[in-house]
Amino acid sequence: MTAKLTQQSHRGLKAYQAAHNTRSDAERDAEICKHLPLVHSVVERILPTLPNSVDRDDLFHVGVLGLIDAVDRYDPSRQTAFSTYAVLRIRGAIIDDLRSRDTISRGMRSRTKEYHQAIHDLTNELGRLPEDAELSAHLGVGEQDLLEIERHAQLSIQVSLDAPIGDRSTLADLLGCHRMNDVDDNMQKEDQHRVLLDAIDKLKEHERLVIKLYYFEQLLMKEIALILDITESRVCQIHSRVVAMLRKRLLGTGVD
Repeated sequence: MTAKLTQQSHRGLKAYQAAHNTRSDAERDAEICKHLPLVHSVVERILPTLPNSVDRDDLFHVGVLGLIDAVDRYDPSRQTAFSTYAVLRIRGAIIDDLRSRDTISRGMRSRTKEYHQAIHDLTNELGRLPEDAELSAHLGVGEQDLLEIERHAQLSIQVSLDAPIGDRSTLADLLGCHRMNDVDDNMQKEDQHRVLLDAIDKLKEHERLVIKLYYFEQLLMKEIALILDITESRVCQIHSRVVAMLRKRLLGTGVD
């Protein structure tokens, strides 16, 4: 019975590949329309972590271009679900666009770098993520100015998720954003996963929950805010600090 099902699955895959290679323009357009909710999903997950100046419609437009690219490039023979591949291409298109139009001033860019370094230094010194007052004191700014720096840092946080760590990995891969089932690649990432999970385990409970609910349960920032009974902006703030700390930790270990 199992052998029969395997043969049917194999024939089904072959038929899908043949149909994929011979579809009409109308079928291609229908495929794009069918998967537009994936663009909405990616935009809704990324938007709350970005500065207020980033427009939702702009992100959606870029995301649709990523979806079209996914539809045109998808190779069924790799046996990766289309939705998994499409989310990767959509997110990649959006991150590339954000990176290309990063227009913050040189002074603020310097401040955001200091912000990332401060989180790393204070986390090592305190054995935990710093509180607002501790981070403000370390940077020599008021808490209101800290909020402004963090708002501008949100863009670099999102871009850093897709920046390389070592030869092949990104923090987004390790946190499960892309969920690509490459066994060989996953084996090579074993040490990085160990470092990552160790760092997450040392977080406070509400910080761990933000990461778990966002990356592993795939909840939106606003949904996490309701669960933890805090504001959405506070969830974004916790997310930014944790991601900044995790990336510095992985880069600092030399694990690649």
